[in-house]
Amino acid sequence: MKGPTKLPKTAATALLVALGAALPYLAPGLERYRLVSSADLARAAGAFRGEPRAPLVRRNEAAAAALPPFSAPPPATAPFPGGIPARPARHVPSPRVGIEDPSGELGRFFARVALVEAGEPRALARITHFGDSPLTGDLISGEVREMLQAELGDGGPGFVLPARPWAWYGHDGIGIEAAGWTPRSPLFSPGDAGTRGLGLVSFTSARAGVRSEIRREGGSFTRAEVMFTASPAGGTLLVSLDGGPEEGVPTAAPECRTERFVASRPEGARRIALRPKGDGDVTVHGVVLERDGPGVVYDSIGANGASVHALNRLDERGWMESLALRGSDLVILNYGTNESAMEGIGGPRYEREYATTISRVRKALPGASILVMAPMDRGVRLADGTVGTLPAIRRLVAAQRRVARKNGCAFYDTFTAMGGEGTMGRWYENDPRLVTADFTHTTKPGSDRVARLFVGALLSARSAWEARDAARPGPAGEVEPPVRQRPGGARPPS
Repeated sequence: MKGPTKLPKTAATALLVALGAALPYLAPGLERYRLVSSADLARAAGAFRGEPRAPLVRRNEAAAAALPPFSAPPPATAPFPGGIPARPARHVPSPRVGIEDPSGELGRFFARVALVEAGEPRALARITHFGDSPLTGDLISGEVREMLQAELGDGGPGFVLPARPWAWYGHDGIGIEAAGWTPRSPLFSPGDAGTRGLGLVSFTSARAGVRSEIRREGGSFTRAEVMFTASPAGGTLLVSLDGGPEEGVPTAAPECRTERFVASRPEGARRIALRPKGDGDVTVHGVVLERDGPGVVYDSIGANGASVHALNRLDERGWMESLALRGSDLVILNYGTNESAMEGIGGPRYEREYATTISRVRKALPGASILVMAPMDRGVRLADGTVGTLPAIRRLVAAQRRVARKNGCAFYDTFTAMGGEGTMGRWYENDPRLVTADFTHTTKPGSDRVARLFVGALLSARSAWEARDAARPGPAGEVEPPVRQRPGGARPPS
C-alpha cells in the first residue's frame, strides 16, 4: 500500500508562502502585517455591480475626438469677504482646469454661500454629492467637506446611511453600529426600484431586536433628520439622542411616501439611535446630521455600482420627495465609472438619460444649482505593458459636457484636471501610490489630490462670480423646507 503523496519541494514552499501571506487576514491582531488593506481588497472586488453589465471596451478602440476648449475663470486673488473668523485651512492649489459655467448656474449657490460668509444666523449652504464607488468610502468627498468647512464653517456631516450596505461604506468622522437591517436597492435586485430615498438604498425590518446607532466622532450636531418611507404596513420607529428617552415615530400612511422626523438638541448631541418597535415594517433611508449655522453641510451619497441608469430606475416620485425634503443648494452629479464598462456608452441615448436625471433634480429643487462632475480617468493595461485610458472615458466626458451645456448646468472636467490620458498609470507609479492596482479607485493621497483640485476650481469660480458683480441675495429669511416635527404632519411636496 502506497503512503501519502508528498508535494514537490517547490510546491510545498509556495504553499507555505501563501499561508504566511494569508494569515494576517485571518487572525485578529495581525492586521499590521497585511500586504494590502481589507478596504482596498473589498473595493477592488466589488466595484462594478451596476446594471446593465457589459464587457470592457476593447483596448484597440479608437479614442474620441479632442474635447472642445473652454475659458476657465480667473484664479482667486483675495480671500472670501465677510465676518467669519479665520480658520486654519489646507493649501488649495490654483486650478489647472476651471468649472465651466456659461449660464451662471452656480450663482444661486454662491448667493447662499454669501449668506454663510456674512454670518447670518442659522445660514447653511447644503451640498449633495451623488456618485459611484469612488465616493462610497467618502474619500474624495470627505476631503472636500473638510476643506470647505475650514473656510466657511462646520454645518455638520450631512446625510449618512443607517447601516453599511457595502463593507467599505463610510463617512468621515462618523461611526456606524448596526445589526439586523435588510438593505434594498435596484443595485442588488434590478426589479426593486421602490421608495429607496436619496442614496439608492434603504433599510427595512419589522423586528424589535434590530438597531442602528450613528455617532459623530470629535464633534456634535444640533439637528437630526431621519428620512423614511411611510406606508400602509408601516410600524413604529423608536428614536433617541445620546441614550435618552425614545420617541415613537409612526411610519403608517394610506399610501407610500417619503417623510422625515426631526430631532433637535440646541446644546448639541453626539449619537442617534434607531430601532423598530416590532409592530410593523420600518424602512429607513438615512439620517441627516447638521449643526446650527453659519456653515457648509456636505452630503456624500456614493453607491457601489451606481450610474445614471440605476438612478433613473428609482421610484421617481419617491426620489423627488427625498430631494425636496433635503433642500440642497448645490447638487453634484458625479457618474461615469461604471458606465465606462458598458459597451457603446456615451451616445444620444446616454445623454437623454442624463438629461432625465437633471430634469428630476430641477423639478424637486427649482432653486438649487446643478453641477455635472465628469468621471476620473480609468486605466487599462495595454499590450505593450503600459497603462492607457479606457477609451469610453473620453466619450463619457464629452457626452456629459454636452448634456451640461444643453441643460444649463455647470460642468467640471475631472478627467482633464487630474492629468488626462494615462493619468492612472502615472499615479500608480507615484510614490506614494495615488491609485490602487485596479487603475480605477484612488488611494487616500490620490483622493485628496482630486479633492484639492476640485475645491480650487470651486473657490476660483466663486471669486469670478463675485468679480462679475453677480446678483446679491436679499435679507435672509426662513430657509428650512417644511418639516414633520411630530406624527401627523403634512405630506412632503412631490
